[in-house]
Amino acid sequence: MAITKMMHMKASSKARIDIHLEHSINYILQPKKLGEANLAGGINCLPEMAYQQMKATKRMFGKTGGRQGYHFVISLKPGEGTPEIMYDIAMRFAKETFAGEYEAVVAVHTDREHLHAHIIINSVNMVTGYKFQCRDGDWKYKFQPITNKLCEEYGLHITPAEYSKEPKNMARSQWEREQAFSEWIKQDALFCAISAENMEHFIFLLEKLGFEVKQGKHIAVKVSGMKRFKRLDTISEDLSRESLEAMFRYGNASLASPVNRTVSLLPVRKAVLTPYQRKCYARMYRLRLAEKKRFTYKSAYLYEQIRKMHELQEEYLVAVKYDVKSYGDLFCLKLRLQQVDEELCKAQKEMYKERRRQKGACKTEEDMAAFETSGPEYHDKLERIKLQKKDNHKKLQAVERCLERAGSLAEAELELRIPVGDMKDTTEIDEDDVPANPYRVQKDVEAEDATWDETVKTGVMEANVIRASEHEKVVEMDKLLPVGANDKLELTQNDNQERQEEKLPANKAEYMRMSIAEKVRCYPFDTKGTDSAFEMVKDYFETVGLSTDFDSVYEEAKLLTDYYEEKKTKTLIQERTEQIIEKLDMLGIDVGNVKDIQTDVLSEAFEFEDMEYFAGIKLFNRVLDKLGIDMEKQERYEVFDKIYEERMQREQQENRSIR
Repeated sequence: MAITKMMHMKASSKARIDIHLEHSINYILQPKKLGEANLAGGINCLPEMAYQQMKATKRMFGKTGGRQGYHFVISLKPGEGTPEIMYDIAMRFAKETFAGEYEAVVAVHTDREHLHAHIIINSVNMVTGYKFQCRDGDWKYKFQPITNKLCEEYGLHITPAEYSKEPKNMARSQWEREQAFSEWIKQDALFCAISAENMEHFIFLLEKLGFEVKQGKHIAVKVSGMKRFKRLDTISEDLSRESLEAMFRYGNASLASPVNRTVSLLPVRKAVLTPYQRKCYARMYRLRLAEKKRFTYKSAYLYEQIRKMHELQEEYLVAVKYDVKSYGDLFCLKLRLQQVDEELCKAQKEMYKERRRQKGACKTEEDMAAFETSGPEYHDKLERIKLQKKDNHKKLQAVERCLERAGSLAEAELELRIPVGDMKDTTEIDEDDVPANPYRVQKDVEAEDATWDETVKTGVMEANVIRASEHEKVVEMDKLLPVGANDKLELTQNDNQERQEEKLPANKAEYMRMSIAEKVRCYPFDTKGTDSAFEMVKDYFETVGLSTDFDSVYEEAKLLTDYYEEKKTKTLIQERTEQIIEKLDMLGIDVGNVKDIQTDVLSEAFEFEDMEYFAGIKLFNRVLDKLGIDMEKQERYEVFDKIYEERMQREQQENRSIR
């Protein structure tokens, strides 16, 4: 994809103030970089005289300090374009971006797999004398769009829109992580869709995988580590409601196969590992096991940990290579690696210093020729030092991550979710079967009930036994029903009842793997209410051995009650919406002109009863949306406030009359 990079050249404090500008121009005009195409040109200057002309412009306007110039690089996708096309794009970019008022040098480099062009401009405008200003957002809204436009003319790949999309209310690193999860969500959602029998089964499978699902006009999901829900139909058109229904009907579940993302575990003799090394290995084993048993351990919940699986492998290899046996060994290893890094940096600086001394000692052409001859040997030695520094730095980062994991709450939670004992080869572990549709049994029972009812009616009409007593009717029904039908019906109803009455698990590992929705269904909030949530959670934590300190119990209780109240409010709003629409229709109220209807009439129709303000505004908006009323938010709030105030005044009058 074509992408534009931008850099600037500061004023040098050690040598000539504009030496960076000169070096940059000399660099982009190197013959070995230009190759056989040899495409280089200038705007408002000659390439070979560009530095002198830019310098003269700075002196003319008295602006020789500060930033000396700007360096732009436009790169194409490997294998795309020709040097001539690249040169045309770069020249047109420079003319359109800088309006012909700056000196610029353009050069096309062909020494890499991908074609790229360098553009260097003077920091001082040759017409006005003002310095070039670069502000936040210029790359997204100014420079990259010009590159995209020029590349589209030649049919070249451009930077996708989501790359430059402005993240809202989150750091860019968080936004990029959520974008990376989109492909994972797509793969898991397609697997569930092909395996599912209907929409209810599909949602059930998503929740079993660890997704938090939000339904409405669109289906959206969220996993641990994501800040906001992601709509499935925006990830892929195959996940729209229409496409999903087609997959449920025509998809072949036998072709569904999940995508594994964890790396294969290294073959090691686990018996010879030290306790600490075994712990490092167990971290990788847990995530590998979670993908084999994806429905048991809710693999989607572990996206963030799976994404960093390669880091766990690096940590394990470092622990084995340096025979780390304890956290004390880790601290000692960190100090050793830091010392090695300092020594390598020192050796690198000494090489730079010696090379400068050798160059300064050259007095004749023979000396310079000998100096250049020693160049390859110098660069090889320097490259070896750089590679050693890079390898040492990776090991140091792995050690620092190991030290951070010692007190990590995420690691402690993972150990609770997936406890491991004897770690056998994961290839011997069977993968999870797709959970059966829990809604299918209920529908089958309803269908059988309907069939039996029809059989009863037909039999009664043919046998003419309507005159029989109530007891005789029951006897007659038993005769007409298939043998064992009553037993089957009773057994199925009992199964449904047991499935609805979910119980809390008997161990903490299973509890930690449950989603919030599953936990809420296990606590008797419907009968006991949310006021006793703290006591219920504390009693259960004591039973299974979880921490019962105030903060742990309070956070869990608050999480559960918030979810329960939110779900309860949504259910109430859905029910009340249908009731209000029926009432409006019965009263003949045209809500399309809601602003012109008397407030007392609207208050009587909506009947917010004892709903809180924010729940009431949600209900009001849902009714208007359901009826397709197009009204701005500000107008909606104004109308709702009048209705709400009318209701409050009516309640006050009733209270006064009662007193």
